Amino acid sequence: MKILKDRCGYSMTFWAVFFGFIMIPIMALGIELGRYFYARAEIAKAADAAALAAAAEINQRIFEASGDLTPTSKTWANAQAFASINNNYLAQYGVNAVVTGINVDAGKHTVLVQVSANLDRLFPSVVPEVLVSENGIAEIRAFTR
Repeated sequence: MKILKDRCGYSMTFWAVFFGFIMIPIMALGIELGRYFYARAEIAKAADAAALAAAAEINQRIFEASGDLTPTSKTWANAQAFASINNNYLAQYGVNAVVTGINVDAGKHTVLVQVSANLDRLFPSVVPEVLVSENGIAEIRAFTR
């Protein structure tokens, strides 16, 4: 019972509560936010690679004939393959980057690729569904009319 009469008992209780209810949750939140932003950067990297791959698959014959920037039949497959290749870190946790859209802007000579991923596997089950979508842009410079 000496600990109740001593001031050390109060300070030990304060620090136990402080670490248990304040410091540990803040540290956990910091770790989870770091994981989220790193995963988001990985998806952005995959989107950039997919945009470059899609830009490489623009139909050159149609461009030379009419000036239109038209994707070929391989554009989606090539973009998805490069998004998957550049997603190694997340793939080891079962998170896959999926190409969800490809837009060609003939006026700016650019290709915009949207890549999405579901990050649920990276976080505890108490976190609601975490969907991340990033865009990659690549400029088409190789074609001249």
